[in-house]
Amino acid sequence: MAVITISSEKEEGPAHETASITSQRLGFLLVDSTLIGSKLNNRQGIDGEGLIKRVLRGEVPPKLVKRLMVEEALDSNVIILNLGGEILFHGFPGTLHVKIHLPSDKKKPHGSARERERNQRRFIHELYGKERPGSNYYDLQVKLEHMDTDFAVNLILKAVEIKGITDKAGITWKALKKLKTNLERLDSAAGVNDEFEHPGVPTFAHPSERDFARVLDFYRIKWQYEPRSFPIEWDEEGNVKEEFTPDFYLPDLDLYIELTTLRQKLVTKKNRKIRRVKELYPNIDIKIFYGKDYKRLLQRFGIK
Repeated sequence: MAVITISSEKEEGPAHETASITSQRLGFLLVDSTLIGSKLNNRQGIDGEGLIKRVLRGEVPPKLVKRLMVEEALDSNVIILNLGGEILFHGFPGTLHVKIHLPSDKKKPHGSARERERNQRRFIHELYGKERPGSNYYDLQVKLEHMDTDFAVNLILKAVEIKGITDKAGITWKALKKLKTNLERLDSAAGVNDEFEHPGVPTFAHPSERDFARVLDFYRIKWQYEPRSFPIEWDEEGNVKEEFTPDFYLPDLDLYIELTTLRQKLVTKKNRKIRRVKELYPNIDIKIFYGKDYKRLLQRFGIK
């Protein structure tokens, strides 16, 4: 396991070109947001940019992203591009951490490009609790002001040779202990919001549902999101006219949970549906969390 991390103001352009060429020259796997997103495709169907946005919305837990990076690094030699690998693998044997500084004319993004770069910084902050790692995180800093990407690649290859990361690479008990410590430290810094144990997280209809799932994960309570809909009204031909879908199901407790953080008018309508479910399905156990009760619950965990 040899790890090269490359970080830049933005992922596309010279940084991606440098990482791509270096990975080809060394035979390393390039791990970027696109690859991590593809690892989730069979569960969530997200691309690289979509991965970043869904992490920012809280739909994909940072812990899962870091876990996938670690899995790739344990499986092969990797180049990690703009995923904060320099923080995750800081002080780890068999690593080289590179920072690429773009020419000044490429540092002034506009419109959607500016938003992507802002999202990139927020993405790193969600994963590690910091947006801009200090210079002490990097072994090599490359300025592309007066050089092209080929020169940058050659600098990196020379640094690989001098540092001898492939000779130092390997999965040892000491290395694994160091990695475990890094993960625990980073996850504890992020707090309860990173305590998901699920292989994939669904797209929640409302942020309140996402936060409630985090509380359940904190207590390691198994949950399913909207797994079943209950028909509650039919037309004259027997076709379903209306259904009710509880937000969560807790299989170990055989309990359905419904959150009601809406306006009173909508809460009244939802209460009617729940009463109808209980009439038609008397064996179904449903618990309702109303707005005040739900807010008190989140406050106990420091979730705003």
